[in-house]
Amino acid sequence: MRKTSVRLAAAGLTATVLSAALWTGPAHATALPAVPPPPVSPSEIAGYPRQNVLPVWPDNPADASIPIGVIPYDDIAPKLNALQAATDRVSARVAGKSSGGYDLYAVTVTAPESRKEARQQEEWKHLIEDDPVGARTNARLLAGYKTPLFVNANIHGNEWEGTDAALRVIEEFATSTDPEVTRLLKRNRLIFNITSNPDGRIAGTRANAAGYDLNRDLTIVSQPETNLIRELVIDTKPIITLDLHGYVNPTLLHPSTPPHNVNNEYDLYIKHGLPNALAIEENLRALGYPETQRARIPFRDDEPGVWDDFPPIYVPSFAMLQSSIPYTIEAPLNPRGNLTPKERVRRSRINTDVHVVAIKTSLQYIQDHRTEVLHDQAEVYRRGWAAEPLRDIPDGYVPGWGPEDNYHTVFPRAYVIPTGPDQHSEPAAARLVDLLISSGGRVWRAKHEFHAGGKSYRAGSYVIHLHQPKRGLVNSLLEPGIDITERVTDLYAGPAAWSQGLTWGATVDAIWDQLPNVQLNRIYDGVVDGQLPSADSDLRLDIQDAADLLAVNSLVRKGVQVYRLADGSVVIPAVPGSRQLLKDEVRAHGVTFQRAPAGWHGTPLDDVVVGYLGTVEERDTLTDLGFTARAITATTLASTLTDEVDVLLIASNLNLASLTAPNREALEAFLARGGGIVGLGTAGANFSNGTSLLTVTATAGPSLASGVANIVNHGGPVTSGAIPHSFISQPVWFTNLGAGVTVEQSYAADPLLAGWWAATGTGTNGQAAAANQASIVRSISPGGNGVVLFGTDPTFRLHPKGLQPQLGRALLWAARP
Repeated sequence: MRKTSVRLAAAGLTATVLSAALWTGPAHATALPAVPPPPVSPSEIAGYPRQNVLPVWPDNPADASIPIGVIPYDDIAPKLNALQAATDRVSARVAGKSSGGYDLYAVTVTAPESRKEARQQEEWKHLIEDDPVGARTNARLLAGYKTPLFVNANIHGNEWEGTDAALRVIEEFATSTDPEVTRLLKRNRLIFNITSNPDGRIAGTRANAAGYDLNRDLTIVSQPETNLIRELVIDTKPIITLDLHGYVNPTLLHPSTPPHNVNNEYDLYIKHGLPNALAIEENLRALGYPETQRARIPFRDDEPGVWDDFPPIYVPSFAMLQSSIPYTIEAPLNPRGNLTPKERVRRSRINTDVHVVAIKTSLQYIQDHRTEVLHDQAEVYRRGWAAEPLRDIPDGYVPGWGPEDNYHTVFPRAYVIPTGPDQHSEPAAARLVDLLISSGGRVWRAKHEFHAGGKSYRAGSYVIHLHQPKRGLVNSLLEPGIDITERVTDLYAGPAAWSQGLTWGATVDAIWDQLPNVQLNRIYDGVVDGQLPSADSDLRLDIQDAADLLAVNSLVRKGVQVYRLADGSVVIPAVPGSRQLLKDEVRAHGVTFQRAPAGWHGTPLDDVVVGYLGTVEERDTLTDLGFTARAITATTLASTLTDEVDVLLIASNLNLASLTAPNREALEAFLARGGGIVGLGTAGANFSNGTSLLTVTATAGPSLASGVANIVNHGGPVTSGAIPHSFISQPVWFTNLGAGVTVEQSYAADPLLAGWWAATGTGTNGQAAAANQASIVRSISPGGNGVVLFGTDPTFRLHPKGLQPQLGRALLWAARP
């Protein structure tokens, strides 16, 4: 228990009192030298209801929902169709497709609106972000704006009941004749993502059909389901966001323990987040079930790090950076496992009741504190526009708030993502800009050359002012992060730092002084043109991004001669017919070719087929790099490790001693013909040691250790020109290197830039033990096998884009002719 645990109600504090407690600073936002986007055309805004006949899916008796006693997926569309036909309060649409091809349903419940009224709501919604001071003094807005509540249900497929709760609330509000419900729907919009993971709902799995935990993907956005969640949060600007889960007994609901994301205006969140949580707990008690007589509120009940809201990868932590008051709600009773059908149904019914209470209580909180929550949502934006420092929140600000909760950052004046020779990778820069914009940030481009921070920048360089409404979101993605090792001994889950600004492969400069007076144009996507020298000549492509590898693998498959140089770059000789193919790659991937050095000498490349022992992360990283990927397991070596496989990517442990004779023979044949090995972490090192290909001692850091690492690149075919930081999730380092082993990259003397990694650890696995030790090594075995071992993590949830080219270069090098 936190020693400061106290009920908020006992303190007699209200959101209004707290709203005034930290009010300081200027009243008006700082203007930026760019115009906002043009208003949405009236012809593009329809009134409500916006009803659609949803396609009905075939009956599926194998749906894992059925034994739990909840609604099967194929019954959702008919139910929503019937509700739309019966009422003018419900609007449903197919808002996307899941990874497995199922429909994703977005539903809005509200009182009918004319087109004019709907357009007014849209204008007010944008006004709150674009002119927060004006919005808070707009009497018509304050009286007529429909405050949004967003419910995200069933993000983990085998946590079903959020969907049933959403449908129950929709049906009740759609059909109720209660005047209070009518009043609520005139003053609110309720937005539901009915099942954000239909693949997992049907299959009874946590992950989607592609194999990903969707609640770890909100700032990577590798999956279509998370893309929709992001769109709904950004577009609807919910006052409260509820992410409905199971199963933690007693019911768990936010606020969370520290560490807290350093970029949030946490004072504006916690003063609403805690009292609404207490109200949910009280209303759960009123259900009367023995299992709902108390709730677990981590902020109140747990030690720091047990259930934190630090990384922005979760739906609630991402929503908070969008100026929403977010909650994870974990229903209490697990209906899975060896239970009677009656007990499963009993548990799922209680869980559904719990989620209904969370939805209704949160909606009521918005109504009871309408002025305060609107004020504070706008206040987040106002502070961003005004570039005010984060508030120093005093101890006792809410009961239980103490020094362990105070996490801060200092915002720079701006970031610049340069273009031209000072940019490590133009495709990486454009990708990062796209992420910022699609996540709700604002980006501009300079019309002229300018100077800032002691550097010169070309016209066209991207400028990201931190005088913008969602500066916390932008900074959370771009800043390095902080070292929290000394502050907490636990985390709910990693990563403890992420920094797309340092790990996605683009050069990003923080500007701390005022920018010069350069004309800027706001943009809405990243731009990368690529370059091809005008004259016919041998051309070099320096592989520094996944886009470069996509181009290389595409050219090889088209029969173009490609040669790998000693530094890992490639050369394409000038031969008749190749130039148009090169133009196609420039157009498709934005890559930049340069003239090849005189007298170059290289190794010819062929189409590289990679067999992988690993997870979906390895599978999809290989696909993103353009390699032909083949899944291999210990039991399928004989059938999958055929002559076509050039390199084996080892990301999971392979017990050599337990292989059957046919599988061992297949592995031995692969190695005998010189097949390459690229290994990740201790699994890769164990394999290389066990096969006597490359001898090292591999040491793994604590399982919790993760973040952004300081590294030293020593050059070579894998790391020549690589980015100066790396990403780690349980870092590994290599010592006692055998004969002929070359170190391509090592951890710096101070290995951790941001994240969590104990300095001494347990025994010899702390930062001090890893300092100056090898993080990437390579060697050629006596039998001619190219072997590369990584102690960093280039495939983690598809996140560290800047490490992907290192992996790709390793695969090309290991695939020796």
